Amino acid sequence: MTINEIRFGQVDLTTCDREPIHIPGAIQPHGVLLVVDRHNLTILQYAGNTRLLLGVEPSCLLQCVLPDLFEQPMLASLVDQLRASTTSAEPMILLDLTTRSGQLALTATFHFQGELAIIELEPARSSRTVSGDPLTQVKAMLAALQSAKDVEACCRTAAAQVRAAIGFSRVMVYQFLHDGSGKVIVEDKADKLDSFLHMHYPASDIPQQAQAMYRRSWLRLIPDTNYTPAPLEPPVIGSNGLPLDMSSCALRSVSPLHLGYLRNMGVGASMSLSIMIGDELWGLIACHNEAPRHMAADLRLACELFAQLFSLQLDARIEKAAAQRRLTHQQTQAALAISLPLAPDIATELVAGKVTLLDLIPAGGAAVWLGGKLHTVGRTPPADAIHALVAWLKGLALPVVDTFQLGTVFAPAIPWVDTACGLLAISLSRHPEDYVLWFRPEVVRTVTWAGDPRKPVESGPHGQRLMPRLSFAAWEADVRHQAAPWDVVEIETAHVFRLWLLEAVLRQMADLAREERETAFKRQSMLMSELDHRVKNTLANIQALVRQTKTQASSLEDFALGLEMRIRAMARAHDLLGETSRKGASVRRLVGDELAPFQTGKNGNSRISGDDVLLSSKAAMPFTMVMHELISNAAKYGALSTSTGNIDISWSRAAGSGALVLIWKERNGPQVEPPTRRGFGSVVIERSLRHELKGSGTLSFDADGVGCVISIPAEYIVPDETQEAIHV
Repeated sequence: MTINEIRFGQVDLTTCDREPIHIPGAIQPHGVLLVVDRHNLTILQYAGNTRLLLGVEPSCLLQCVLPDLFEQPMLASLVDQLRASTTSAEPMILLDLTTRSGQLALTATFHFQGELAIIELEPARSSRTVSGDPLTQVKAMLAALQSAKDVEACCRTAAAQVRAAIGFSRVMVYQFLHDGSGKVIVEDKADKLDSFLHMHYPASDIPQQAQAMYRRSWLRLIPDTNYTPAPLEPPVIGSNGLPLDMSSCALRSVSPLHLGYLRNMGVGASMSLSIMIGDELWGLIACHNEAPRHMAADLRLACELFAQLFSLQLDARIEKAAAQRRLTHQQTQAALAISLPLAPDIATELVAGKVTLLDLIPAGGAAVWLGGKLHTVGRTPPADAIHALVAWLKGLALPVVDTFQLGTVFAPAIPWVDTACGLLAISLSRHPEDYVLWFRPEVVRTVTWAGDPRKPVESGPHGQRLMPRLSFAAWEADVRHQAAPWDVVEIETAHVFRLWLLEAVLRQMADLAREERETAFKRQSMLMSELDHRVKNTLANIQALVRQTKTQASSLEDFALGLEMRIRAMARAHDLLGETSRKGASVRRLVGDELAPFQTGKNGNSRISGDDVLLSSKAAMPFTMVMHELISNAAKYGALSTSTGNIDISWSRAAGSGALVLIWKERNGPQVEPPTRRGFGSVVIERSLRHELKGSGTLSFDADGVGCVISIPAEYIVPDETQEAIHV
């Protein structure tokens, strides 16, 4: 069966929500319905007992116009309303309308569909229970509500007032729940009747199209549930052949399935009043009577007006309770507003501070996913599960996500029901990357249904058809895989908190960026000062090298070569410092690199020994220049100038002071004679260490070779832990 083939009253397991109840093609037979052309007043379509109510045979009615049916002056008032250029969307009522046949006084309700007017006629009835006019009755009913302080008391009073006004045997307040099902929260009934209080009803009992009807029409009356529908004649009008939309018709026939449902409950007459909170259908005032019961138009009008005003009263009490809860949330958020700006880390403060996310919105656990890091409080799914959940949320790209059945929308969450059956999540960036998440565990509930909620079916020539329940006795069942739902105040709080937290995060990020900029500027200034100092030192060193090399050189070539070699030694020291970001330079590398060009033979003619030590950047350059002068002098005049000569270089840390002591000793070279004057090398060795490092360098000119003892204070030795980090 396709959707176009679904017929009124013929629904199966897949089409209940699509039954076209707005076009039943028939009315309840206690009245007459006329479809009239608003301009020429001709009757285009009718239904009901026209012979009884209008004194006109059905076969003659389509040849009539309204003036053929009604007496003046009521006809004039009716015609004026029908021909008005603008009309109200609400149905209008005319009382005590007289027909030309004079058989019965009628009550007329009329409304409009474009160029058509729909007139519903019923026998005029007196109101035995109404307190005078509708306004007086409603005032009396509303006065009783004034003492009701909360939602339950308000509903209890409303049920009692409606039952007293209409005389039905049972009046219930039925509330729609978060999962679409309904529950009787208040009941006022005759003592002999079984109670339906606190019983649940499945969502399919009042399908979506029926709820849409209740949103449009405040009152729905079925005076006799055993009626036989009166069909519209002709079934369709106009060239398009579309059935009449009867959404606003009080006489509209209801689904046979619903009638069977009511009869199986023992209901002879039924009336429903809508409870609207804003634009949402919050519930119904459902009225049942054991026997058929007709209601006068003015009493129906009083009940309809009461339903509208009661909805406002109920809304005020719901809003009052919500306002008290909002105040609690605001106080919690205010506490967070004090603590978060002072916290070094927002995410940690939200889960481990004095006031946490669980104080803001009640939940079993909460998590903050910020900057790729996870922080949790309470009972939450494992970290890898939250990571998968965040990836799913990114795909949704929604600012706020809430569900009380996470497993139905994100299948991987089904195993997490003990911690994360419900989820409320807010994103913290324009392109969702960071999230705050609240989790609620599964709440297994035992629900008492009014009868087995599973729809009974019967097989027939058209397949399986739905049947109304035969029993409404209490039927218990467990409801699983649902968490406590997030209510409107909690979701509203999440929206507000998201905007506030975005501002807090952005503000902290801005403060952090400003601090980083200031730190970077200070660091840059310090580096520039250090660079300036080093450049000046380097230039001063080069200037000294040029001056001293000049005094020692015997020719231009000798000057150029000596200067080049000394500058290269400085460059090698800079390179070694660069490898460790100027934290230090290896003594073994400094000595080895300077000595490498002069090593000869398979094993070399020099020996180096000592545990490696890092010299600070300030000590590395003077030490390099000392080693360069010693090695250069040995290569020109000493042990490195002959194939038989060798050098022993060893170093160690002095006991007590921790100073680095290096011993240089040349052997087997040319015979040494003490110099007659101090050369550049002697000046570098003795003065640079003393002046720049407060160390010492002592030369000895023994006949078998030059010796030197170098001492560098411990403060220029890089600590062992720093050495380990550099070598790693």
